[in-house]
Amino acid sequence: MTTSVPTRSQPIELTVWYPTASVGQPELIGENKIFKGVSALRNAPVADGHYPVIVMAHGGFRAAPFHAGWVASNLASRGYIVGVARPPALGPRDAQAAVQEIWLRPADLSATLTAVEGDPELSVRIKSNSAAVVGFFLGGTSALALAGGRLDAQNYMRSCDDPEAGIDCAWFAKNGVDLKKADVSQLTRSHHDQRIKAVVAIDPELSKSFAPESLTKIKIPVAIINLGRPDERVPALDASSLGKAIPDTHYDIVPDAVSYSAFSECTPKGPALLREEDGDDTICRDGGSRSREEIHGEIAGKVEAALNRGLSAKP
Repeated sequence: MTTSVPTRSQPIELTVWYPTASVGQPELIGENKIFKGVSALRNAPVADGHYPVIVMAHGGFRAAPFHAGWVASNLASRGYIVGVARPPALGPRDAQAAVQEIWLRPADLSATLTAVEGDPELSVRIKSNSAAVVGFFLGGTSALALAGGRLDAQNYMRSCDDPEAGIDCAWFAKNGVDLKKADVSQLTRSHHDQRIKAVVAIDPELSKSFAPESLTKIKIPVAIINLGRPDERVPALDASSLGKAIPDTHYDIVPDAVSYSAFSECTPKGPALLREEDGDDTICRDGGSRSREEIHGEIAGKVEAALNRGLSAKP
């Protein structure tokens, strides 16, 4: 699907995953030489019943759009309609414009929810008053924004003072972006969407840049999931402080995961191809002895448990 977003000059693309009773010849979505695809039936009819709607954003500024497929497909198989927003692709020349994505992407998620709720075939299968948002990395930041979290401009402009404090600081520096000189006039605007009843944020970025008072005012259940043990995870993705600031929050970790565990599974030849092309196959490696498929199963289970808790909570 495509949908317009008031804050963007171009429509955005979105993919909707949902339960179906149909059988047929599935296709692999998102398959390439490095990453495995996800099996799905394109344009199949929605299965009978009524399902909560999840809007999802997976990744940071330069994330590939297909990495959401494994978790969206998993949630669809568990009885959810999942709308995945696809933000514009950003390259090195787009670093200056990338800062704007921080306040554009929450609006993408709200527009995705509006599009799914307004679709004739999907709307009759939606469970009323049961919309939630799931986000990974910068998508997790956007998810918290829909709950009412707001970034503090000064905190954000200082977020690269410590190079490890922000996941994109090295990319910004390489491309001549100084956050202290960036136009952040729109950064503190509210993106609160009252339709959202629960939030799950996995390794959200910029957790230390939120205005503390905005977090204390969040009134819906929030689940924060960190990938990896505290001493092993990327400091910029440590969101443990959010669990202390948001009133109704549940904080959890996946101990033997790393941030790349949120990516799609690699093909058998993927690591060798990466070593041949870039000399580094880190994105195909996880933190423990389990396979990425097993870790995906645990992450999806924790996301589903969080959604069940959040959407069953009394308003």
